[in-house]
Amino acid sequence: MLFRNLALSLCLFACAAGARADGPATASVPASAAVSASAAAPAPATVKPYRIMMILYRGATDAERGFMDYFRRHNIPVEFIVRDAQADNARIAGFVREARELRPDLIYTFGTTVTAEVAGQVGKVDPARNITDIPVVFNIVADPVGAGLVTSMAASGRNLTGASHMVPLGDQMKALQAMRSTRTMAVVYNPQERNSALAVQQLEQIAPRYGMTLEMAPVPDEGRGKVSEAALAALMRQVVAKKPQFIYLPSDSLLIKHARTVVQAAYAAQIPVFSATEAPIRQHGALLGVVSTYANVGELAASKAQLILSGQQQVSQIPIELLNRFTYLVNMASARKLGVFPPLSVVKLAELISPAEAADARE
Repeated sequence: MLFRNLALSLCLFACAAGARADGPATASVPASAAVSASAAAPAPATVKPYRIMMILYRGATDAERGFMDYFRRHNIPVEFIVRDAQADNARIAGFVREARELRPDLIYTFGTTVTAEVAGQVGKVDPARNITDIPVVFNIVADPVGAGLVTSMAASGRNLTGASHMVPLGDQMKALQAMRSTRTMAVVYNPQERNSALAVQQLEQIAPRYGMTLEMAPVPDEGRGKVSEAALAALMRQVVAKKPQFIYLPSDSLLIKHARTVVQAAYAAQIPVFSATEAPIRQHGALLGVVSTYANVGELAASKAQLILSGQQQVSQIPIELLNRFTYLVNMASARKLGVFPPLSVVKLAELISPAEAADARE
């Protein structure tokens, strides 16, 4: 079982090994960025820090904390330039133009949407709108091959590599069945998000293997990747009226943002929620999931960035990887609320989130 998420305050720092020869290292942050900046103690002006531009989608997450902390712990001098799309796809093109002007040593991208906009998809790369001559390291991309970012996890053959957080769906369904024998499951998903669409396709293929019937519940499209609470609440009323045994939340930024609405509607009907990602379980009360912790995936992505920055390996030759161990999370506050408790076989393997921890995560 993986370690708990690192409880770190996210800051932008000039890592302790050094600073620019012409002055102290700084973190460049736009007014809109959902992060704070603090500088490390000045270091001898002998080592020029690497410059990494980080393009986020929904603000700073534990993935960025893990990524940035890796450089601090390894005493690698870095200047982080953070930009946040704030879940608005239209902002990403501006960040791409800015990257061309700034010429950072490396670009970090969060998620499938940002990565596709920055680096382009295989066979669809447009040098006029995509970055082709700066190495890109992506993080928290559920299915890099299915999303068209690479043709093989072995290596991309272009200016792109990264880390995936996705636990194979077969393993997720085994974990679900270990918790409770399930024959009917509703899948709440965002058809505008590639990750969600891919998850639905795969679930439809493997559901018969587990004797499950799926009820698909697409989130209504209200434009620019947004959905109102009212529309989502109306969708959930339709979902719970069909009384599935479980509700499944795939890896999707929109659904992670609105997970509390989904969970509250489900629990009002005494229906448990299984999440493919960590935050809905820790912060919003989803009952369980088998997940890759974001902080650890961030560190994996950072290790790839280090190989590129140090010149040890070409970005085009670095494998795209998943973590080799996953965490079985069970929110015990939700288990008590629902009266659905993990069997002993699960207790032996799982990280059980106590009611107090669940309350702290929501604050």
